Amino acid sequence: MVDKAATRRIVEEVMEAVMAGTAGSIALHFAPGAMVSQRSNAAMSDSPWFGRMEGEFRLQGENETRAFFDEMLKRTTYISYEMRGIVCEDDNAASRCDWTRRDEKTGTLITGSTMYWFGFTSDGRIRSIETIGSIHSVIPLRKSESGA
Repeated sequence: MVDKAATRRIVEEVMEAVMAGTAGSIALHFAPGAMVSQRSNAAMSDSPWFGRMEGEFRLQGENETRAFFDEMLKRTTYISYEMRGIVCEDDNAASRCDWTRRDEKTGTLITGSTMYWFGFTSDGRIRSIETIGSIHSVIPLRKSESGA
């Protein structure tokens, strides 16, 4: 049985690292062969500004996990975020995070939420993370009337 307090600390650490853009030592929390599944409601035409890494990724060890998160964090920088709670039960945990980001190329402002589901091994390491991101609004940068 996984310790709920330890599970909560790991979930908080991983989510804070991802949202703040600093992976730190979170790779240590992943079991070899951990699966990360990421999906969103963004259309394929939205991919240039969303910079997403959607799909399923099996992470074979600490080095590959670190490389995966480093690449993911290069693609997404958040202006603000708010974690909306963590629920831990048995060897699973779930959380939600509301966020705002700006596309560096176009200046577009994007708001959304991401749901996270974590699965843990019996020794308290992450065996899977499933995320589903939902984009709520996309606000293009306004050009000034003078064209500047």
